[in-house]
Amino acid sequence: MALSLVALTACGGHGDNTGPADNGNPYGITATGAGVLSVSPLDTSTIFAVTPLGNLAPPGHVLPTDHVYWYFVDPWSGQQQNNDCRARPIRAAGSGVVTFVLVTEVQGDTKVDVQMTKTFHYYYDHVLLKPGIGVGSRVNAGDTIATTTGRCPSMDLGVIDYDVTPAGFVNPMRYGEMGVHAVSPYKYFSEPLRSWLYARVRMFEGVPVNKDGRIDYGVRGKLVGDWFHSSIANDGSSVTMGPLGWPKALAFAYDWFAAQPRISVGGTIAAAGVLRIPSTDSDPATVSTASGLVAYQGTPVQGPIVAGWMLVQMLTDDRIRVEYFAGATIRPAVFTSAAQEYVR
Repeated sequence: MALSLVALTACGGHGDNTGPADNGNPYGITATGAGVLSVSPLDTSTIFAVTPLGNLAPPGHVLPTDHVYWYFVDPWSGQQQNNDCRARPIRAAGSGVVTFVLVTEVQGDTKVDVQMTKTFHYYYDHVLLKPGIGVGSRVNAGDTIATTTGRCPSMDLGVIDYDVTPAGFVNPMRYGEMGVHAVSPYKYFSEPLRSWLYARVRMFEGVPVNKDGRIDYGVRGKLVGDWFHSSIANDGSSVTMGPLGWPKALAFAYDWFAAQPRISVGGTIAAAGVLRIPSTDSDPATVSTASGLVAYQGTPVQGPIVAGWMLVQMLTDDRIRVEYFAGATIRPAVFTSAAQEYVR
């Protein structure tokens, strides 16, 4: 499927799963298996840090991000206004064919996908393509195909390997054709670049426990993982997984530093944001239908959501009732008429 689209969305991944399909292999790609990424997209001299998969950042990233961020300036110094945000060259990490182009923001930010083999793609987001680069363009590893946008602090890199399906997607249909095959890009870089990149994986809190990160926390019959409002269609489309669907997503996941439980709220049951829960509250990985009504005391760590309490109950293995009591200081005992139902 060779596509060139314009849309309003956030950075790539779960926000857009209308990505390339084989569709008869129109470009005659014969290679199979995983591609090898042999070139750094950014000159290594300008890379400040890179991140793992799995960022939680509602409303655009209620679910753990299925791409990583490459920072070309220091976003942690508190002095980002002094950083050099000039456009930087972006090179093709591997040889292949451009099969997908999506303008993701009104400022011209573009997502571009390069197919290397029948089952392997990589993509950049928040870039500006060079003139002449479009769907059908053949690129070689090291070719300059784009620049950063001239805005700080980062660009996105995602990798899709159709031969790999992470096990923690309880309902794979939710995530679209590309979403269920998202993998850590770092595993596919050749040495010594791979080790060099791993040495630069960090977040605000420091070095993560898992430098590849994770996005698939779901376990059938347990609360942990991704949930979708019962009004959301089960088709993985860009309508349900894109901007219209973001407010109706909910995730019981883990932070990407200390692997502590987090609740990521899209905006339907409360203002969008990420909540930290006490270590004394039930780990979502242990909650099942047998647990009955479970309460979580939420402390905001991101977004406009305010502190409060969340009540949740697994009605069946694939349906929960949930309600957030914003501002509450005392543990609520029962649901009210404001409770909502979410499904896998």
